[in-house]
Amino acid sequence: MRRLSRVTTRQATRTGRLSRRWLAAALITGAVALLAPGVSYATASQSSQSSQSSPAAAGCKGVTPAVFPALGFITNPGRTQGGHLWWRRSAAGGSVCIGTVVEWVQYNTTATKTWRVIAYSAQYPHGQIVASRTFTLGRGVYFWSFGVHQAFPGLSAVCVTADDSFGMPCIDFG
Repeated sequence: MRRLSRVTTRQATRTGRLSRRWLAAALITGAVALLAPGVSYATASQSSQSSQSSPAAAGCKGVTPAVFPALGFITNPGRTQGGHLWWRRSAAGGSVCIGTVVEWVQYNTTATKTWRVIAYSAQYPHGQIVASRTFTLGRGVYFWSFGVHQAFPGLSAVCVTADDSFGMPCIDFG
């Protein structure tokens, strides 16, 4: 069962070690991205128009890690990432499977925000919300794991946000 988790000072120290592992994974993924055409990383804002999510594809699991850059309040305690996801390109190369998406959000005061995972594809060039959850949380740093497990034909980007004012870091698959 997925749980909303708050990072305490003690956990932040352990998370710092975990973040270095993710940094290493990001560097390896970045090196592969340079060698694999069509995979790059970007921080970009897209149109806010979106539609409802479609059902998850059976057996769609990501195997390659990718890291969202930290942007504004979308950040882990070390400000090294805004989250991460697992992805896999189809054998034919026409679609990308997105597995689990993890999002980090920092709250400076108690607030209610809707956290979203948005996919941009040929079918939904203005974005499609594929996962969301609304939280009212106090001061602290939190993360949530979204099980997307969905294949997207013509996927160009996946972004995470916690309401527009919090920023929208993206991973570009274009």
